[in-house]
Amino acid sequence: MLIKTRQFRLSVGGSHPRVPAQTLLGRILTGALGVVVLVAAFMVSVVVLAVAATVLLLVVGYLWWKTRALRRRLREQMGKGQVIDGEAVRDGTSR
Repeated sequence: MLIKTRQFRLSVGGSHPRVPAQTLLGRILTGALGVVVLVAAFMVSVVVLAVAATVLLLVVGYLWWKTRALRRRLREQMGKGQVIDGEAVRDGTSR
């Protein structure tokens, strides 16, 4: 079975610009530029993660600090040793 595929090319003004073959120097510069871009992206991501971790720690610390009085009151109430235990029976005839 023969499959035919069509390739469409976009051209400006009917001309097809020719791209010269890349020289060894061009390939080296392209590779170096790629490495620089990857390193820069890694550095930016490290900075963004550090800022996000700092903000998260500040928010958690703020909430912990603001709820310390509430936690203290809850511990005091639980420490009184009062336990209310009971059983409930419901009669189906009364409402």
